[in-house]
Parts: sequence; structure tokens; C-alpha cells
Amino acid sequence: MKVNPKSIEYNSIEEVLNFVRDYNAGNMLRFLNAIEDNSGNILVKEEVQVKESALTRLKEIKGQYNPEFKIKLTKELSGQIQDKLAEKIVLQLKQTDKKFLKFMYEENKFNFKGIIRNGLNNRKHLLSLFKVYEKNPHFFKHICELGLLSLGIVLIPDALKYKMLRRYSFLGGIFMDIARVTGDQWNRPFPDDTEKTRIAKQCANFMQKLDLPEFVCSAASNHVPLGLQDNVEVVAAGPKKSDRENPDETFFAELMVDDGESDSTPDDEEDAGLPDKSEDVLRELLTDSLKIARYIHTVSSFTHDKEYVMEELVYFLAYNTSRGYFNEVLANPLVNLFKQFEENVKRMRKLAEVEMQCLHPPAAWAYPKPKASQVLCKNKVWDCPNIVQGWDIHVISSQEAFGWVGSSLSADHYPKCKLEEELDSLPEIEPKKAEKK
Repeated sequence: MKVNPKSIEYNSIEEVLNFVRDYNAGNMLRFLNAIEDNSGNILVKEEVQVKESALTRLKEIKGQYNPEFKIKLTKELSGQIQDKLAEKIVLQLKQTDKKFLKFMYEENKFNFKGIIRNGLNNRKHLLSLFKVYEKNPHFFKHICELGLLSLGIVLIPDALKYKMLRRYSFLGGIFMDIARVTGDQWNRPFPDDTEKTRIAKQCANFMQKLDLPEFVCSAASNHVPLGLQDNVEVVAAGPKKSDRENPDETFFAELMVDDGESDSTPDDEEDAGLPDKSEDVLRELLTDSLKIARYIHTVSSFTHDKEYVMEELVYFLAYNTSRGYFNEVLANPLVNLFKQFEENVKRMRKLAEVEMQCLHPPAAWAYPKPKASQVLCKNKVWDCPNIVQGWDIHVISSQEAFGWVGSSLSADHYPKCKLEEELDSLPEIEPKKAEKK
């Protein structure tokens, strides 16, 4: 299959029939090229509506003609693909195993389906996602979840009613990994923030070629929190240069041709029109929405404790917001969705406050999270006056980086910190309850 701004090309009648069936396009089919039999006789003329009987006949006489089908992308057919693709994106809310993502949309009163559909008005955006869906459905699921998370994050706050913010947040999320489609590294966590930043910038550069607005590309390029990777062992264990991920843009090569026609179609959803805030304001909000979406998706996808991942997300979303990693306007409404975890959220915020009393930040680490009973010095600052001599803490297995974005706690001996005394005043964490079936 080849996709360019003017046509979708198939090399078998079966592929054409599958396309017609999947996109309900039976009365919209026109070929840019005439279909001729092996003797040069025209079986189907170019630029005419192809009847279902003609397709059936082509299937019956397979092998008696050159199977080259260039389906013309009329505005009517593009609109049909837009409808169906939007449905497939929304369907991911039912199919996803991300409980946090599902919960975000359960009480949502916005017309998010309209926002998603109209976010695909641009032909390059639409066709690039169409090709991803057809060629790599697993990756399509991955980017859909990122897009839905980013959109959900800006839908929730009552204070954020800026025109186009929702649409651009959705587009930024669904496209911020787009250039990774031909590899398999997207299905594994990044080894460190350096690699995550490198890939983010490469994907953002490619987003510009797909005609996404500059401030959306900038947000995608800069959504990785910087300066937080303080575990040198993680960096040392990263991939060799020869094994590093290298996004391949050739997957979309045919879409880079200008078709000379309008790329967009009119829309009628509430985000329509020009942004009513400056691009700088939108860029900042988009960067934060993508940052939170990436964090939620990473934790949801790669945590070992799948059964209680939603609880963990609430704990540490609150924790990292209190530490200043996430925008409170965006993150706090997310936390407030989970009233049943309120006491646990309060405890994680208190843990962050205790850690922020560190004399050599960021060295204090409440351990083990979230039911912390000790505080250790992660950076082993032995001359710190808060060190409790002779009571080292032995961490027998490494901890995942829920609480510290871009970092982890390796198995090792660590000095004990006097801040541990502050933990006595923290509220108790409620026991986890098994999910009702």
C-alpha cells in the first residue's frame, strides 16, 4: 500500500475490497488510472464511480489484468476516512488496559469525539494516521493512548477554556511519537532522559514536515523534564551508540508531496477558530500536558504492579506535582478525580514535603514508597549533619522511578537521614482493596 495526498494505492483487488468494507466507501470509489486487461481493453475507466459489480468482476478475473489500483482521494472519501479513523481512535478507550485513561473519560461531558474528528481535518495528519493504522495497528494503539491522555488532561480543568487548546493537545499527543513507527523501541521504556530527549526532538522535527503548528512541535520537542536524571548507573547502562533508536521518516515519504489543494476541511466543534491566547501561552500549556501524558503512559505501560497501577498513578502524580515537576492547573484536577484515594494522596504530598527539607536536594528519599517508614540519603552525602551514623539502610532490590521522574533507586547501602522522624506525623495509608468484578 502507498499513500500520498492524492491517492491510496493497492496492488490487489482483495486490498481494495477490504478498504471499501472497512471504511464503508462503496459509493465513493474512483480510480485515477484506468484498469485494463492484458490485451489493453479498458475494464474500468478512470475518474468514474466504480460500481460494486465492477469490483466483483475484477475479483473473478484476477490475473487477467494489471492489479494497480490508485484510489482517488476526493473530499468525500477523505471525509469518510476521517469519520472512521476518529471512531477507531475513540474505540481505544474501550479496548485499552489503562484504567487511569478510561476513568478520565467516564465522567467527561465535553464533545471529545468531535474534537478528535475535527483534529484530523488536515490531509497530511489524516493520511499519516491512516497509514499507521493500516500498517502497524499496535503502534496506532500506542499513539492513540498518548493523544487521548493529552486531550483528557486539558479537558478536565474548568479554568482552561481556550480555543483550540484541546485540539492541539490531542494532536501533540498523538503525533509526538509518530516517527517511531518502523521500530519496536516504543514498546520499551527509555533507558534515560538523554535518550528520551533525543527522540522527542527527532519526532518533533518530523512533525513540522507534517505541517503541525510550530508551537505544537516545540511543545513535543521540550516535553521531557530535564535535569532530573541523577542516577549515573542508569546512564551507564544505556544502549550503545550503534544500538540507539533511529526513527525512520521514509515510512511517510509519499506524503511529503504537496498536492496543491486545500489541506483542511471546515469544522463546527467548539474549539474551531483561531486560538484566543498567544502561541507562547499555548506552547507552555501544551508542553505541560504532553509531559503529564508521557508520565502517565510510561507508568501505566511499564509498571510491574499492573493490578494497582491506578492507585500508584494517583499517589505519584500528586507527589511530583508538589515537587514542581508538573503544572498544578493541569495535574491537580486529575488528582481530584480520584476522591477514594484522597488520604493516600495527602500522604504522598507530605512525603514530598519531608523530602524537600533535604539539606542537599535532591538527596532525601522516603523509602519504600508509598508506605515509607524510612528516609535515606540517595546521593550518599556522608558529611551532612542529618546523617544517622551507624544505621545504614540496605536496599535489596532497585525501585522503579514512580516518585522520581527519570530516576530510580538502585540496590545498595545508603545512609539513614534524620528526616525519618517527620514520617511519624503522616496519615496512615489505607490498605489496597481488590477491584470488584
